[in-house]
Amino acid sequence: MRERIITGLVPPTITDRGCPADAGRGEGHGLPLPVIARHRELPVTYGMARVDPSGRVSATPVLHTLEWQPAQRLTIRVTTGAIILQPDQSGIHRLPSTPQIMIPATARARCGIRTGDSVLLVADPRRDILLVDPLPAVDEALAQRHATVWGGEPA
Repeated sequence: MRERIITGLVPPTITDRGCPADAGRGEGHGLPLPVIARHRELPVTYGMARVDPSGRVSATPVLHTLEWQPAQRLTIRVTTGAIILQPDQSGIHRLPSTPQIMIPATARARCGIRTGDSVLLVADPRRDILLVDPLPAVDEALAQRHATVWGGEPA
């Protein structure tokens, strides 16, 4: 029986420079190089957390971004299905001593947020504001994008 060399299984000859002998010659043998998306700095910080039975939400990264301190007085309001927290020296709400926010029951109810629900936290240091979005609102906002991506649009 004759010995047959299968070229796909034989490694290429390596030159003194440590490269395969046919590197850089002729037509490309591999796949095209991928296009890497440009990195974009975000002007906001995002976080996700679950709401506990007393309305507390862990918010360490977003509070750090905003540089809000424990006992910071806040105004909390609901608008278009989202909860907005803003510093306000005459505000009746305060940040707890732990890196959390407290969402009042009335605000949670107006946004359809229940115990155990996840919420999206959006800290905007330019506006000194924290936005709390319920996930159904996030899902609605991203529905068209997801339909496009899942539909198999070429990358």
